[in-house]
Amino acid sequence: MPAISRASLVPALLAIIALTALAVVFAVGVFPGVQRAVALVPAGFAVIMIAVVIGSVVMVRRHAVSRSALALEAISRGFAFTPELRGWGLPGILFRAGQKVVVTDLIDARATATPFIAGGMSGIYGADESVQRPLQASFVAIPLERSVPNIVLLSKGLGAMRIAGIAVNPAQRLSLEGDFDSTFTLYCPTGYERDALEIFTPDLMQLLIETTEGCDVELVDDWMFVYSRAGRYTVPRALDGLVAVTERVQSKLRRQTAGYRDERSSLPARDATSGVRTVSPDEHAARVGRVAEKGSRVKTRASLPQRLVTIASSAFVAGAIIWYLVTEILPNSL
Repeated sequence: MPAISRASLVPALLAIIALTALAVVFAVGVFPGVQRAVALVPAGFAVIMIAVVIGSVVMVRRHAVSRSALALEAISRGFAFTPELRGWGLPGILFRAGQKVVVTDLIDARATATPFIAGGMSGIYGADESVQRPLQASFVAIPLERSVPNIVLLSKGLGAMRIAGIAVNPAQRLSLEGDFDSTFTLYCPTGYERDALEIFTPDLMQLLIETTEGCDVELVDDWMFVYSRAGRYTVPRALDGLVAVTERVQSKLRRQTAGYRDERSSLPARDATSGVRTVSPDEHAARVGRVAEKGSRVKTRASLPQRLVTIASSAFVAGAIIWYLVTEILPNSL
């Protein structure tokens, strides 16, 4: 969120007050018999606007203070901190499917004993649909030892992917052992069902339920992504829990994936380069080759509500055109 300076705030407030005063004078002058309550409606509107502006300034100031504290805490732990980053080439589904994706309050701990990346993100989804959806969420990205198939675990609640309107082709759904289907829905590329079950064993699933319940989880290339509610990692005290949970999940997940090898791929497996300074789209495109193309990405589509809205919007436009032709154009041409 951009900071608002006092220099730009004061003129805005003065302009609101001046316009409100003119509106009140106009209302009383033009309608001298109007009741006082009606005449003071513009004044009430101005009070609301001033309250909104003041509230926005307070929120911005609090965010700036919180960001400074988070940056200091991150640096003291040996993490890198970046306030804002645009166009980053992370391969997660919310990064590659969105438009104008911006990462905020980025914590980069890849140079530490427990490497991870975490922060906030925002973007626009459904750019090719009639109804676009803005999304704000938090994410954690954990590097893996090997490149793995693209596997998605959708939480049963209203997770980030559902809010973004992203749905995975139901033909790729895979039932989990035990009662884990009541918490997550697992999707993997067709033909990779056995691979997915070898990675997501019951003990790993139980750990994910304990640490990521309510979140969406994705394995893609040599990364694991966890998507959750916005603002989850914007306060310094959140780092303690973030490091502890990442260490538990990373330790277990690395044991599950360290020996993975996609026999369908013609390229040899390579160790993940978790210490790289940046992650560009070209680098990730080169890494996809370690898993066969068929298994590198799940097939996604617009969610059912979004498709229904698109169909309804198209039907409304078509109906309006037909009605106009029938009622206006055709009668006049006869």
